[in-house]
Amino acid sequence: MENIITNDKTPLGANYNEKEGCVEFKLFSKNATAVKLCIFENPQGENPIMTLNMKKGEGNIWQTKVKDYILNCHKKPIFYGFRVFGENWEYKENFEPGTDIGYKSKFDDKNNRFNPNKIAFDPYSQELSHLPSDVNPGFNMFRSGGNFHLIDNAKWAIKSVFYPKEKKAVASIKPRAFNEEIIGEVHIKDLTQNINMPEHGTYLGAAKFAKSIKSLGVTMVEFLPLNEFDSKQNGVNHWGYMPLDYFSLARKYAYNKSYGNLLNEFRQMVDEFHKNDIKICLDMVYNHTGEGGLVNHNLDDANLLSYALIDNSTYYKVYKNGYYRSNSGCGNDFNTNNEGVLDLIVDSIAFWSNQGVDAFRFDLAAALLEKNCDCEETYCNIDSLAGKLKEKLNQKNIKVADNFNENQEGIILIAEPWTCGGKECYQLGNFPSFFAEWNDIFRDTVRKITIRPNEIAPIQIKDIMEGSPSIFKNINRSINYISSHDGFTLFDLNNFKHKSSSTQGGSDWEISGDYNNNAYLKENAIRKQLALLFLSYGIPMIQIGDIIMHTKNGNNNSYNKDDGTNYLNWEKAIRKDTFENRTMEFIRNLIKFRNENYIFRSKDFINSLTYHYDNGEIADINNDGYWLNTKEKFFGALLNSLQNRIYVALSKSEDSLNIILPTNQKEKSWHICADSSVFNNYNLEAKDYIEKNYILNPHALAIFMEK
Repeated sequence: MENIITNDKTPLGANYNEKEGCVEFKLFSKNATAVKLCIFENPQGENPIMTLNMKKGEGNIWQTKVKDYILNCHKKPIFYGFRVFGENWEYKENFEPGTDIGYKSKFDDKNNRFNPNKIAFDPYSQELSHLPSDVNPGFNMFRSGGNFHLIDNAKWAIKSVFYPKEKKAVASIKPRAFNEEIIGEVHIKDLTQNINMPEHGTYLGAAKFAKSIKSLGVTMVEFLPLNEFDSKQNGVNHWGYMPLDYFSLARKYAYNKSYGNLLNEFRQMVDEFHKNDIKICLDMVYNHTGEGGLVNHNLDDANLLSYALIDNSTYYKVYKNGYYRSNSGCGNDFNTNNEGVLDLIVDSIAFWSNQGVDAFRFDLAAALLEKNCDCEETYCNIDSLAGKLKEKLNQKNIKVADNFNENQEGIILIAEPWTCGGKECYQLGNFPSFFAEWNDIFRDTVRKITIRPNEIAPIQIKDIMEGSPSIFKNINRSINYISSHDGFTLFDLNNFKHKSSSTQGGSDWEISGDYNNNAYLKENAIRKQLALLFLSYGIPMIQIGDIIMHTKNGNNNSYNKDDGTNYLNWEKAIRKDTFENRTMEFIRNLIKFRNENYIFRSKDFINSLTYHYDNGEIADINNDGYWLNTKEKFFGALLNSLQNRIYVALSKSEDSLNIILPTNQKEKSWHICADSSVFNNYNLEAKDYIEKNYILNPHALAIFMEK
């Protein structure tokens, strides 16, 4: 395969024009009436060394050019931002920063919040100079309340950083079907922070750890957000779900934090992962921004960092009374299907694709299904950003994989198919067919099978094993998972009935239990859940921390813990004869078993299945007394593969079950591969011959192979 040649060019923002020897600046604003480009020699403590008027051109694009001999941008980074005027703050020739010249109102009936006293950073910035909390922990100089709107914040404002970047070669990966992936979700700092190396907790630290990730069986790493964010916003923010900019990287994860280096380190990480045949998935938060909306619900007091200053009513969902809609629960909802905003999101995805990123997970992605640009929730998988995304990316020469059972070139799109609020905000199964979707029905069903078994009937187990075909219309689009960053870890959901008192926020309704602190029942339940994850149709996702049984001691919302609560501790997992090591090896071998048996990835998976009673006979599909009975204690599934026939037997019984295995094919017999209740058996090798009967221990799951 040819290498990927990275490219830092974007349609808007700052770009170097080699032919003309200049830097071109372009900014989208539909409602601005005047824009001034401000260029700074240093990021803080100084007024601009140059202020230029920008001209409005086609498509509401404001632009200007500056000769490079003036900027000298090839020798050092330049810092820039914008002063933007509009109907609520008219442009006057005699305007002076720090005054109210031209001021009419803080916001108007069209929801404009223009304020030229505040420097706006570029939404297309590939790097930000610093964070609001670096210079003003209270964010006061970025606010509009009281007399804050008259403070000229040029000396302290976040600046966009421009530094021309050389094209770099990044290793590519041979196309493979998405259903072959094993997704490992992780926070980039947590991954290596506890490992003894200089680069721990950074992009380069993750790169050094690529071989170890590969050894676990993970083939695609899904990183929690890597876009720049302010970790001190509203207290402590560790996870990064308050993005300031969709083209820039968080500086805190760089080993060398100097200007102009962040993207280079990220490219090195992608290159190393690809050399180890591991794909990169970025968690992108396009439903809201870290600008944060109003302060204390005061209409006069808004945070003004970039988008609100440039074109508030275009970038955000704003009610007619001036309040921001907040279905995201984070203070402002991005206006994803509006002019310019849709283009920005598409350009962002294209930009990261051109850095070698292989997949994108969209946070609270129901926002991407919104058809209307006002605050009314109307969802549509055609006339929305989600519906248009594949075509829009194709126009930028970015292919999107749309058949997850075939080897295809192209990026993968993954939706978290809900938001936190708003009517009909749960949209599982309603995304275009080229999206995979997080399947919370799988998550909840697998948990209930062990924690609340009397709530689950055989028909529900059948449904998740088949990848929820009624929801996804028999298309292989289900991202199967038991736990994610949001909620209990796999260990904790099997050790805690309730979240810990130290948790800030977090769900009270999570499906979890402690099995009366019976260690045997806990380990059996975890192995049973894991087996269902890797034996079911769909694409399995697991937290990398869950592979080593990381615990957060009952904290099910650790977004604000930049400490050992989240940092992964690898010591117990690499020590032999520990529960953590046994579980890690069991997972590794489940992945190996899945990879060795093609039926788990075959489009014929569902058609290959037959279901059986505990006497070995095929279960009658019309027998509602069995399929709908939550008190039924046994479930058997036979995969009739041409390669190997595999039988999965599952018990919900408090007592041992004497089951009969399905009738063998001629000259073949059943062999046990694994039993969730037998902890020293985790190799999943079909060794021991089993006669027709098998004693299935209480609540156990056993895997058999015919040879």
